[in-house]
Amino acid sequence: MRKAPRRIARSLLATVALIVPLGASLALAEGASNRAASVSGVHGRKATHRIGLAQARRVWPPLRRHHNGTGGGSPGRGVEEAGAPGGEPEAEPPPPSEPPRACTSVVDSVAAAEAAVSAAAPGSVVCLADGTYGRVALDATKAEPGVILQAESPGRASIDGATMRGSHLTLARFAVGDEIVVEPGSAGMTVAHNRISGGYFGVLAGPTTTTTVNDVSIVGNSFVGPFGEDAIRANRYHDANGDGAGLLVEGNEFTKVIENGNHSDCLQTVWTGDHLVYRHNYLHDNRCQGFFVKDQTALPGGVSGPVEGIRVEDNLFLHNTEPCAPSAPGCGQPNYAQIFGPYSALVIAHNTIWGNGSSSLLTLREGVPADTRIEANAIYRFWTDTDASAAGFAFNTYCKLEGSWPSSRPGSTVECSPPFADPGAGDYRLPSGRGVSWDPAGQHYGP
Repeated sequence: MRKAPRRIARSLLATVALIVPLGASLALAEGASNRAASVSGVHGRKATHRIGLAQARRVWPPLRRHHNGTGGGSPGRGVEEAGAPGGEPEAEPPPPSEPPRACTSVVDSVAAAEAAVSAAAPGSVVCLADGTYGRVALDATKAEPGVILQAESPGRASIDGATMRGSHLTLARFAVGDEIVVEPGSAGMTVAHNRISGGYFGVLAGPTTTTTVNDVSIVGNSFVGPFGEDAIRANRYHDANGDGAGLLVEGNEFTKVIENGNHSDCLQTVWTGDHLVYRHNYLHDNRCQGFFVKDQTALPGGVSGPVEGIRVEDNLFLHNTEPCAPSAPGCGQPNYAQIFGPYSALVIAHNTIWGNGSSSLLTLREGVPADTRIEANAIYRFWTDTDASAAGFAFNTYCKLEGSWPSSRPGSTVECSPPFADPGAGDYRLPSGRGVSWDPAGQHYGP
């Protein structure tokens, strides 16, 4: 029932997102392939940190700076640009993974699980016994800290997707075989530490062009494609509680998300919103746009306007050249991170996008405001077809910089073969501290 309306909306409002091909110059390259792009809008700002199941809050601090004043890098390697004031931003490491919560009750059917969650007091953990189950529909309004529905044994209870309506509910530790829908008007919903595979979307938050979904957290999951379209689609999210995160996407793994002709992205946002935080995520072995923001003003007669604040921090984007799906031969090479304006207060810090040469790129398009900060990243290729010269651009390591970027790039280093710790094993940490602060081998995703 939901899928057909979504496809209709896409066909009515689709725009063309150009994929920057290998060797593209400032102008759009000859033969650049087009992909039908669905409407996307994203939001974010200085965020607090909702951690996993406990939904604990702490203020996300400003980027700290050490005071060596050098801009990092190894002596004699690369070309460092002059004029670095202050010191280089340091990354906040990922939070430790939480163990499963202790069960306050155990049930063995979908109906019993739904009833138990509805009746549970805040702070309760309802566990679903090991087994294979159908779709779960959670509909309850709880005070914080809310109620958790959790697999009794991590990953050993399988569900055929879920619908979440109400407030302060968490779905955790399941193997999920169809999409999870966070319904419009919900608040404080968390999808945590699941293995999500299959479904038209992995998580849809939410199916709306008007009513917001508030304070959603998607943390610690393993998204394993392919999906019918996106691993995460987010529409009309909003920071209602003022903690700085209308949508928190943190510590997730995305793999095998493959372009199939439907514009298959790892994260795409639509119909604008506010306060998007995308942090500590690991994307590998995909053919997707990993982080895609677009069409904030494309909804005819509906909600329209700039994204107010986006934070993209400490994410690792690797290996985005999986073959196109058989349904979309010649699908073109997606940009791993692509952000369209209008927006404000964009922070891009400590991300690593590397491993596929010129296909490892970040693109900024349709207006880059002066409050944009791009700091301490390791990104093979920066590309823009708009004027990004007003942005703050400092302490970045890159191989290629194409387009109108700031003429002052303090502490930045031009280097096409930086000394990553162990790229063959997926460890892309740098001695300078630029890019990601963590090694995937030390992280836990899913149940």
